[in-house]
Amino acid sequence: MDSRNIKEIIFKIFAENNINIDNINEDDSLIAKGILDSMTFVNILLAIEEELNIEIDFENIDINSIVTINSLCDAVSKITN
Repeated sequence: MDSRNIKEIIFKIFAENNINIDNINEDDSLIAKGILDSMTFVNILLAIEEELNIEIDFENIDINSIVTINSLCDAVSKITN
């Protein structure tokens, strides 16, 4: 799956969860900008797993390294390829 498709799916998941990311730079931290708290972020990750039928290895991933839209897309892309 290419990164554009992954990004579209991530945007859809944010929309389904009523999380507005329209005015955020895709390299801004979703946590630092107050868009997500840690619990909501985990719920988003679980929704991504379910939507894409993948498993994110939470034990071997630095959550702080995937808190931007672009870094999240990159991480998911690596899992799906």
